[in-house]
Amino acid sequence: MSVSVIAREAGVAGATFYEHFSNLDDLLRALAEQLFDDLRTQLAVQRREALESPNDEERLRQEFRIPLEILSANPDLFRLALRVRNNPGSPLGDSSRRLTGNTRHDIVVELVARGYPASTPGEKRRLEMIADIHIAATEVMTMGHITGRYPDVDEIADMLVLVTKGTRLARAWRDEPAVATPTR
Repeated sequence: MSVSVIAREAGVAGATFYEHFSNLDDLLRALAEQLFDDLRTQLAVQRREALESPNDEERLRQEFRIPLEILSANPDLFRLALRVRNNPGSPLGDSSRRLTGNTRHDIVVELVARGYPASTPGEKRRLEMIADIHIAATEVMTMGHITGRYPDVDEIADMLVLVTKGTRLARAWRDEPAVATPTR
C-alpha cells in the first residue's frame, strides 16, 4: 500500500492526500479510530439494552452480532489490525490494542452490572479473563465469517451466546481459601 496508490484510487492528487494526512500511518490511524470508535459506540448501546433486559437472549445475540457485522464489513482493516496488534511501532497496532483494552474494560463493567463478583483482585482477574474469552471468540468467529467458513452471522451469534452461558457460571465463584484436594 502506498500513498500514490491510495490517492489514485480516491481520485485525488498526491498533494491532496498530504493536505489531510502527513503520511500513510496517519491515514491508517484515522481509519482505525473511526472503525473502532463506531464499533465501541454501537456496542455501548447494545450493552445498555442487554442490561435493561438481562434475560433477553435476543439482546445478547445482538450484542455479538454488531461487532461481527462491523468487522466483517471492513475485512482488510480488521485483518491488518489483528496482524499488527502486537507491533509496538504501528499506529494501527496501537489503535487495535486500545480497542481491545477498552472492550475488555466495557465487558468487565457489564459483567459487574450483571452481578459477577469483583471485590477481590482474583475476582477482577477472572472477569478480565472472561472478557478476553469473549473478545477472542468474537474475533475468531469474525475471521471465520470473512473467510466464508461460517457464512451465517446469526448462527455465529448463537454460538457466542452459548459461550457466554459457560462464563455465566463464574457469577457463583468467590475467592476462598485454597482447599487441599485429596490425591488418589
